[in-house]
Amino acid sequence: MLSYRGAGVLFFLSGIFSCIGQAAAFIRWKGLYSITDNRLADFTVTECQVLRDSVGTRYVCNPAHVVTNTSYVIAGVLLIVAGAVIAASAQREGHTTLGLVVPLVVGSGVFYTAAALVPYNVGRLGHDVLMLFFALTVWTLMALLAGLGSYRRAAGADPSPLIYGVYIPLTKMMLSVSVLGMLTLMFLGSNGFPGAYERIAFDTITFWLIIIGTGMYSLGGAADQESRRVAEMEAQWGVGPGVKASPGAT
Repeated sequence: MLSYRGAGVLFFLSGIFSCIGQAAAFIRWKGLYSITDNRLADFTVTECQVLRDSVGTRYVCNPAHVVTNTSYVIAGVLLIVAGAVIAASAQREGHTTLGLVVPLVVGSGVFYTAAALVPYNVGRLGHDVLMLFFALTVWTLMALLAGLGSYRRAAGADPSPLIYGVYIPLTKMMLSVSVLGMLTLMFLGSNGFPGAYERIAFDTITFWLIIIGTGMYSLGGAADQESRRVAEMEAQWGVGPGVKASPGAT
C-alpha cells in the first residue's frame, strides 16, 4: 500500500543517488578537483575542457559524466514519485494540511531532473537557474514541514505524518546552513571559496533528504502500526471509525 513510509524511502534513495553521482565523478575525475574552487556543476560537464565563468578558470574532466547525470536524473524522478505517494496517502488519510507539501516535493524533483538533463557546458544559465529553483523549492518545503511540525507539537496534536521530534529543529538548522551557503556564494563569488559555499548550499539539501527520509520511514511505520491497532480495536468492539471504545465495554 502507498504510504508516507514509502515516500520516506523515496526521499532517502533520492539523496543516496545524488551521492552516487558525486562519488562516481570523484573516482573517475581526471586532474585535480578542488572542493574550494570547482563547482558541483562541473561534475555534469560532458567534455574535458577549460571552463571560464564568474567564479574563475578551471580544468574540468569527468569521464563518468553519464553515470553522474543519470544518477541525478534518477534522484529527481524519485522526488516526483515521492510527491505522488504523499498525495495518495494524504487523500486516503484525509490529511488536508499536506496540500502544499505535494507540489513542493514534485516541483523540486522536476527542477532537479531538468537541471541534470541540461549539463553545465550545454546550458550554463539554464543549469544554474534550474538548480536555484530546486534549492528555493526545497527550502520552502523544509520551512513548511518544520512549521507544521512545530505547530502540531505546540498545539498538543498528533505529530505530522512527515516530520516529528528531533527532525524539526534539525530541519530548521539545515535550512539555515543551506541558505547561508547560497547567500555567501552569491555575495563573495570568486573572491572566496565558491566551490565550498555551493557545497554547503546543495550538499546540505542532499543530506537532509536522507535524514528526513529516515524520519518519515520511522514515523510512517509507527503510524501504520497504530492504524492497524485502531482498526483491530474497532472490529473487536464493534465501533465505527473515529469512535473510541470503552475499555470496560462488553
